[in-house]
Amino acid sequence: MPMRRAAACRIHELAASVHCQKFLMKLEIKNLQKFHPIDKREIRRIIKGVLKEEKKGEDAELSIVLMDNRGIKRINNAFLGHNYATDVLSFAYNERFPGDNRERCDSSPEKSPVFPAGRNGEKGKARLKKKPFRNGMIMGEIIVSVEMAVRCARKYGYAVEGEIALYLVHGLLHLLGYRDKREKEAKEMHGREGTLLSYFGYAVAIPD
Repeated sequence: MPMRRAAACRIHELAASVHCQKFLMKLEIKNLQKFHPIDKREIRRIIKGVLKEEKKGEDAELSIVLMDNRGIKRINNAFLGHNYATDVLSFAYNERFPGDNRERCDSSPEKSPVFPAGRNGEKGKARLKKKPFRNGMIMGEIIVSVEMAVRCARKYGYAVEGEIALYLVHGLLHLLGYRDKREKEAKEMHGREGTLLSYFGYAVAIPD
């Protein structure tokens, strides 16, 4: 009887451990800019909300970096070979994959990259056959230019927070496997962005 009780307790502990770990999310937020104050709780709400609405029960290990145009330009140049600022870039930690870079506020003379994901230049790439998950864990980094968000918000008459939310949603959807090179894929992704932004309470027009 004691052995059965001990075994039962062990099974209960393992089950509880699995249950607790099922929705484990590690989210690191780094604010490296001074153009606009950042509400880290709101960023967490958006990231958790997207994962929930996309029904991703997998563990997530994500890093959100908020910087200025100079910083994101340096990264864009170092990793993509494009010497200009963009609004958002996303990287999967465990694999490299083609992405999307589409112009929104700035006017770069070049078509934009294929890798990793961003939103400044050409219409993106196809939905991944292999999603950037490792053992069920979503792992990646989303880099946002808050300076660009401030500029775009002024241009389009939106709240800066809404523009930042758009960049976060766009970058995370890429990490979840969305692509927008083809018309059907773009329609699906942009429609999903609009739905999620409305869910979070933001009225932001989605770029074509």
